[in-house]
Amino acid sequence: MKRLMAAVLKGDTILYTIAGVVLAFMIVLTLCDVILRNLGHPITGSMEIIQYGGSIVFGFSIPYATWIGAQIVVDLITLKLDPENQKKVKAITRAAGIIIFLFIAYNFFMYALDVRRTGELTASFKIPYYPFCFAISLSFLFQSLTIFCDLIKTLQGQKYE
Repeated sequence: MKRLMAAVLKGDTILYTIAGVVLAFMIVLTLCDVILRNLGHPITGSMEIIQYGGSIVFGFSIPYATWIGAQIVVDLITLKLDPENQKKVKAITRAAGIIIFLFIAYNFFMYALDVRRTGELTASFKIPYYPFCFAISLSFLFQSLTIFCDLIKTLQGQKYE
């Protein structure tokens, strides 16, 4: 089980690093576009690149954020429960999360196959849509694996690392 958790953490970290690099690129691109736009020479298609970069940043940063527990937890009701019932509630919500994110990953994967079949392209650069859909599907698959690891830690009584 430790191997699985280490592999998931490594995958989450790689996705998070990619998200950070893409975000830095988006910042530089936006800065250059604003400067050049004021000089009368905007960067063609910059908005398109920012939109697709945003999908990568959003999707790839979620699994690692879940791993480190960066999400907001509203536990007004569960705090009033005894520790054993808190553990049960956590286990149930983790199991539901795994199912939901696997469902989302599967549907993004199927959508990516459909978009690839139809050959849809972006407007300015004629970039195919489907790689972004596959990337988001991968991200949600890692989110499911991350929640699974959290479920295992919850059942073993461990905290976030």
